[in-house]
Amino acid sequence: MMAGVEREPVNEEAWQPWVNTVAASVGLDPATVSIPAIHELTSAVSHTRTRPMGPVAAYIWGMARGLRPDADPEVLRQALIDAAENE
Repeated sequence: MMAGVEREPVNEEAWQPWVNTVAASVGLDPATVSIPAIHELTSAVSHTRTRPMGPVAAYIWGMARGLRPDADPEVLRQALIDAAENE
């Protein structure tokens, strides 16, 4: 997080009903959606690159998870963060 910037904590309980509905609408198990992991990814990329690249990184992470279902999601997420920091 950027110095001096206050952010509200992730409120999974409040957001979970929406995530359940949206995930189910495309046939996705809501249990596979980690709100904190998505926020950590988009925050890291937004701060090392530019803000608009945060959602792009989340999209790439989702595509990678779909194309490589046997890969550890955390390994894929960290690879994206590392690539954003080192690019």
